[in-house]
Amino acid sequence: MRYTAFVNIAFTSLILLGSVLVLKPFLLAILWAAVIAVATWPLHVRIRMALKGNNNRAALVSTLVIGVVLVVPMAVLLVLVVAELNSAAAYLIAADKNGAPVPPWLPNLPGVGEMLADKWQQYLAAPHQIAGALQEWMSAKVTLLQEMANLVLLGITSRVATLFFALVVLFFIYRDGDRLVSRINMIGVKWLQRRWPSYAYHIPPSLRAAVNGLVIVGLGEAVIISVMYKAFGIPSAVLLGLLTALLAFIPMVAPLLFAIIGFLMFVSGSPVGGIFVFSFGTAVVMVADYVVRPMLIQGSAEIHFLAVLFGILGGVATMGILGLIIGPVILVLLMVLFREASINESADMGL
Repeated sequence: MRYTAFVNIAFTSLILLGSVLVLKPFLLAILWAAVIAVATWPLHVRIRMALKGNNNRAALVSTLVIGVVLVVPMAVLLVLVVAELNSAAAYLIAADKNGAPVPPWLPNLPGVGEMLADKWQQYLAAPHQIAGALQEWMSAKVTLLQEMANLVLLGITSRVATLFFALVVLFFIYRDGDRLVSRINMIGVKWLQRRWPSYAYHIPPSLRAAVNGLVIVGLGEAVIISVMYKAFGIPSAVLLGLLTALLAFIPMVAPLLFAIIGFLMFVSGSPVGGIFVFSFGTAVVMVADYVVRPMLIQGSAEIHFLAVLFGILGGVATMGILGLIIGPVILVLLMVLFREASINESADMGL
């Protein structure tokens, strides 16, 4: 009997291990597709009702809608980034052609001012210094440049492939979602018995709430901060605003960036602007990340504020940007486990 149980466990473990190895290149795409499907399932249901229950057409339309929502902002962002890079390149070309004098405030920066002023004098103050330095550097770093170009190309290709496979998986989840949920519920009831309904009830709304908190709050942060940068004439306002919104996922990094930008504005002759950028930007990030996002997630998923806050911060620290979604969900499951334990304990005590 024990030998049979051991064989069953070993056989099952080998199947699971082999499946993970085979699916490893696609696990990220599958995980993103599952998260998107759960978060947007109510939208898919409405589309399916509008199409009179046609599963294939509804799945195709829902996938196309999500694809447009994902791809169009990426394309717009790419255009803005290219425009910002072109502006930076135009400035460097003009500086290399005519020379650019050292800004009077640059040497006054504490600690690094003199060093930065020397570098500026070396590469930007006189004409044709950048071209000469680049030519010398590139002749010695040809292999490194080739490797960097290959890495960039590989990274772009990998992300495009992940997006493509995520949309393919998403189509089939939309199409076969009802049967998939039914089978998952059967397995959950079989393994967890009476415990499963509680988990199945809490996971979808917490996932939707986490995605909403990520998308809505993150987009709002990026827009507000980019507008603030643009209003004060900070170069590459859109790109820098997006970068700030992304860095806001890491605790206290965005305020540090605001402090650096504000200080540079202060010493360059705009003290009021520097103070405003630091104070207003920090206030936006703090309110968005520590009040609005946890309240949005808490209100949708009916979980404790601290669980949301710790789930967001701990999830990002351990799993990166995906942890912003997975972290609160894990703590939701932990709270459900605590509720189960307290109910069972009370029942055993006759309360």
